[in-house]
Amino acid sequence: THFSVESIAMIIIGFTCTGTFQLWLNCAQNFAKENVGWADPSVMQSYYSAGTMIALIVTALLTRKIKDVRFILVYPVICLATMVVVLVGQTKPLMIAGAFIIGWAGAGGLLQIVTSVCNMLFPKIKGTVTALVMIASSLCNYTILTAASKMQPSQVMVMNIVLTAIGVVLGLFVNLRYTKMVELSK
Repeated sequence: THFSVESIAMIIIGFTCTGTFQLWLNCAQNFAKENVGWADPSVMQSYYSAGTMIALIVTALLTRKIKDVRFILVYPVICLATMVVVLVGQTKPLMIAGAFIIGWAGAGGLLQIVTSVCNMLFPKIKGTVTALVMIASSLCNYTILTAASKMQPSQVMVMNIVLTAIGVVLGLFVNLRYTKMVELSK
C-alpha cells in the first residue's frame, strides 16, 4: 500500500483526537481538585456526557451542510482554546464549561469523522487506513494515559494542549490539501 503524507496525517489525527478527549475524561477531575480547589468535581462528568450526546446529534445535522473534513480542524481548535482558557482561568465555571465543550468537540464523534474522511479520501486503501486510524487511537489510550499517570494534573493539561495543538496543525494541513486529495481519489 502506498501511503501519502495526507494519509499519515489522518492516522496521526486518530491518535491526537483520542488523546484530547481521553486525557480530559481521565484527568480533568484531578486538575479541578488540585488546581481549582474543587472538593468533588464529579459533576463535570455529567456535563462532558451531555456535550458528547448533543454533539452526536448536532454534528450529524451539520455534516449535511458542512464538509466532514472541516470538523477535523474546527473541533480540535475549539478544544485547544478551551483547554488554554481552563488552564489559565482555573475556576469551577470554566471547568464545567470546559467539560461540556471537550465532550462536544473532542468526544462527540470526531474520531468517527476522521475515519469517514479517510474512507472518502483514500477509497483504494480505506480498510487499511481505517484500521491504522483505530490502531493509532488504541495506542494513544495506552501510551498517553500511562504517561499522564506519572504527571501532575497541570502537566497533564499542558500535555493535552500540546497534543491537541499537533492535531490542529495536522487538521490544517489536511484541510489545505483537501481539494487536491479529492481530485486524486477520483
